[in-house]
Amino acid sequence: MNILAKIFFTILIYLFVEIYVFVEVSMKIGFFFAAILLIFFSMVGYMIAKKIKSTSFQDALIDYSNGRPTGKNLIRSASFFVSGILFLMPGFVTDFIAIFFLIPFLNYYLIYIILKYLKNKFSGHFTYNTYQSHNENESYDVKDKTFTFISLPFNDKKKEK
Repeated sequence: MNILAKIFFTILIYLFVEIYVFVEVSMKIGFFFAAILLIFFSMVGYMIAKKIKSTSFQDALIDYSNGRPTGKNLIRSASFFVSGILFLMPGFVTDFIAIFFLIPFLNYYLIYIILKYLKNKFSGHFTYNTYQSHNENESYDVKDKTFTFISLPFNDKKKEK
């Protein structure tokens, strides 16, 4: 499946889930109160994102300038940033997930899981463009990784001279 199709279906499923949850919540507490609750969570998200600028990131910069490790403050800053972004997105599901990024012992673990997922996602196949390849496509397997060397079209002009 194409990456754009995956992104499209993920966004589509996200929208359907958010609409379903909003309709269910508005049926329980009323549409007006559900809308007020969403606006309140968006304001909280804005305040969290604003606080990031002044606390955690500045602490990390101070630690860096003093030669101390900055990992803990950067992880805290990243978790507050993610929770601020999730709070700003309209919907109860994203607000519920954003609350997990505010819990002190849980936010380190969640950022670790996200970074581990991204590391595993991007450590698969790599494609390098080279100007010195003699064949059109040469593939080499090196320790479970596939490296594909692609000959660029303008290499033929060098051969003609």
